[in-house]
Amino acid sequence: MSERFWKNLSTSLGWLSIGMLFALITFASSLEIKDLDLWLHLRMGWWISHHGFVPNFDVLSCSITGKPWVNHEWLFQVFIYQVQKAYGFNGLISMQSLVVAFTFLILLLLGYSRERQLLTVVTLLMVLMVYQTRFTIRPDIFSILFFVLDIYILSMHINKRWAIYALVILQILWSNMHGFFFFGPLLAGVGVFSELIKRRVPLPYEWNTVGRLSDEEYSSLKKIFLVLILACCVNPLTFQGAWYPISVFFRLAGDNKIFFEHILELQKPITANTIFTEQYVWYKVLILISALSFVFNRRKIDISSFLVWVIFVGFSLAAIRNMIYFAVAAYMVFMVNIISLPLENLVPLRFSSFKFKHLTVIVFKLMLMLWMLNFGLQMTTNGYFDFDNYQRKSEFFGVSKRVYPYKAVNFLVREKIKGNFFNDFNSGAYLVGRAYPNIRVFIDGRTEVYGADFFENYQKIWRDGNPHAFAYFERRDNITGAFLNNAHQQIPMTVLKMFQSLKNWSIVYLDDDAVIFLKQTPYNKPFIDKLSVDITKWRPKSMDLLELGTKRIDPFPFTNRAYILETLGADEAALRESREALRVSPDDAVAYMMIGRIYNQRHDYKKAFENFRIGAMYLEDIPSRLALAQAYEHLKDYNRAISQFQRVLDVSPQNVSGYFGMARSYAEWGQDKKALDMLSAAQKLGLQDKVDVKRIHDIIEDQKKKVVGGNHLLVRKKKVK
Repeated sequence: MSERFWKNLSTSLGWLSIGMLFALITFASSLEIKDLDLWLHLRMGWWISHHGFVPNFDVLSCSITGKPWVNHEWLFQVFIYQVQKAYGFNGLISMQSLVVAFTFLILLLLGYSRERQLLTVVTLLMVLMVYQTRFTIRPDIFSILFFVLDIYILSMHINKRWAIYALVILQILWSNMHGFFFFGPLLAGVGVFSELIKRRVPLPYEWNTVGRLSDEEYSSLKKIFLVLILACCVNPLTFQGAWYPISVFFRLAGDNKIFFEHILELQKPITANTIFTEQYVWYKVLILISALSFVFNRRKIDISSFLVWVIFVGFSLAAIRNMIYFAVAAYMVFMVNIISLPLENLVPLRFSSFKFKHLTVIVFKLMLMLWMLNFGLQMTTNGYFDFDNYQRKSEFFGVSKRVYPYKAVNFLVREKIKGNFFNDFNSGAYLVGRAYPNIRVFIDGRTEVYGADFFENYQKIWRDGNPHAFAYFERRDNITGAFLNNAHQQIPMTVLKMFQSLKNWSIVYLDDDAVIFLKQTPYNKPFIDKLSVDITKWRPKSMDLLELGTKRIDPFPFTNRAYILETLGADEAALRESREALRVSPDDAVAYMMIGRIYNQRHDYKKAFENFRIGAMYLEDIPSRLALAQAYEHLKDYNRAISQFQRVLDVSPQNVSGYFGMARSYAEWGQDKKALDMLSAAQKLGLQDKVDVKRIHDIIEDQKKKVVGGNHLLVRKKKVK
């Protein structure tokens, strides 16, 4: 067969792989709704649509009511509200898939080359792997689309008359949809700056000529740069609205660093501890291959591409949520660099015949398609058990039943409870979306509006359970309710116990997803009288095992409730919930660990050990090993306790509990030197636990007194003889 046949076959398979890639993109972006901030956006879309203007002050919370708020995402909010109103939540998911697929289509147009189909598809696939971490219905999806469209027009159509009009329209939309709209002028500004350098600064190799614009194109780019800056001001607050996101960006790097510690998407994707791990591996690969592309293409580097790469690699290293912008930039610079390179420089293999060359490419394309097919099939298995319907819920389409405390909010809506509520950070937006205006929240996801000082005070309540901090806001903001979300995270014991200790507060709702307290006020009294929960009389909600059949499920509702009840001091109720969990799933390690904890608190160390032992057999993690070690310790089996603590340290060499547990056990066992050696080792690692240090020294002193006392008694007995 001729070379043309094999070449056409390879090209056809390349287009088939592109089709499979877009099918995978559409499928992967059809995830169920699980984003927390979406609900706030929907509520603000409703508010703006009903009131006819964009407020420049807070209208949602009880704690910062009236505080200035530059809502630079208002257009996105109105748009998704109208989509959801017309087509429901699945309509929103379909909208996301369309936006994401269109974004990848523009990227394909930017980087496609018939001779390098395989590289194009592989690199786009890596971009997808990075992007899928951000498949949430947020303004980001439009921001990334505008980012890609800007690059497309600036790089491919800068000489067209319509380009400036298209860019201005895009910039206006962008400026009213997402705070990263300043990337529009930034990209044009990088182009202007690069062209200026090419014209005035002697550069090595061919850098002065690569990608150089004509005088007409350069003049057009300078106009575009200025017009895009002005277009940023086309928003409800004009100049203030244009400057605000930039000021927030710089504030996040200064006083607002606290947000980076507590909000996952604001944390760094690469640290010293994770640089060589599989975490965000595709992002790391894109950094590597895009950097190497500059090395291979060092003679023909386009400095505008290089500057864009440097800017966005730095931007992405600052926060997880920024990785996708770099992934797009990395794809672009990689494709730009390899286009000017001969294929032989990219592929180390040398082919003796055209047939073998094309066959090799065909095999790689087939392997790539099989990988995409397998990846998609694996995604179809993603799902969980829906306890409401006794059936499996797919993680695609619909609204998640795992992320949101939907039962607790259904309760508030059904009972028509109103008031100013203290709430955790993660449930704020969901409460706004579903219960506003009856419920006014204490905090939601608008970190830049609340500010670092407020967030720090919130942490004193939520994390530390500080009653004085809460009392201040209770008086200032007239807080009459508390919504403690247990669905997205575990409620800290401290805050649960704090609310339980408040004499004029009562529990009106308790389930696996949340606990709701109401303050004794004239308005709340009828609700408390009707709905008050007596945890001493708590009985689990039994599952129908006949309907459940042989399905293996995670009985987390029972263990979640057991955790809450045990924290609130209702041990018997917690035991009943844990035993019900074991009735549903006899091998549930969490239930065994909970039962062990309860028996441990009752000083029934034998039963505690029996349950910790089973839990550790199933769970095999550090907390279960520590619990088992402490059970041995309580049973005075110090040799086995030390063995378990050592296993913890083998896995986690800087575990504080492991070091001090071993030191305690050695001290109780009478091996003072080894106990002190463990304390010394802990101190060298910078591990401190003043309570345990004092306790261990007290144990050693007690042991010495026992020895001295025993010797005195022995002397007295000898004298009597």
